[in-house]
This record gives sequence, C-alpha cells and structure tokens, in this order.
Amino acid sequence: MITYLTIGFVVLLLGAVLYGFGIVMRRPPTQEELETESCTLCGRRLKKENLVERQIGDYKLLFFCTECIEKLAAESSRQNGRAGKTVEEKIRSGESKK
Repeated sequence: MITYLTIGFVVLLLGAVLYGFGIVMRRPPTQEELETESCTLCGRRLKKENLVERQIGDYKLLFFCTECIEKLAAESSRQNGRAGKTVEEKIRSGESKK
C-alpha cells in the first residue's frame, strides 16, 4: 500500500515540476503583441495608439476603443435625456468638458 502511495506522490510531484517548467519556459511575446492591447469593453486587439488609456489607482490600466467610447457616450445621453451632439461634434466645436 505504501508503495502505491509513494509512486502516486512521485508522479504528482513530477507533474507539478513539469507544469511549473512549462509556465517558466513560455515563449516571449512577439513585436505585434507588444504594440497591441485589448479594449477593456469589447476585447478587440488594436494598436495602442488607437486606444484611450486610463489608469485606475496605482496599477490598473484600462484601454478603450473609439467605438466603445462612442457607444458609452450615446448610452449616457439617452439615460440622462440629453439627445444632442456626439462627443466628436463637441470636441470639434470646443464644447468638451474637462
């Protein structure tokens, strides 16, 4: 009985070592992966220059694409009963709030 337990423990230990080795030896990210991020809302991968980056607290970064920002602005306008200019129109006319 003890022999079976020992063999089981060795197999389990070997599996844990191999699993840890697999995590450590992951391939490095490609150049494309370094230059892109996923939108926090829709999950699409876009170049970082096409995303708006916001930091929450000391460490959490959120990325938003233009389409998601426009959808949020439209939804906010509908909920607040303000059907008016789009965010882009406000920016062009200089009405954007800070």
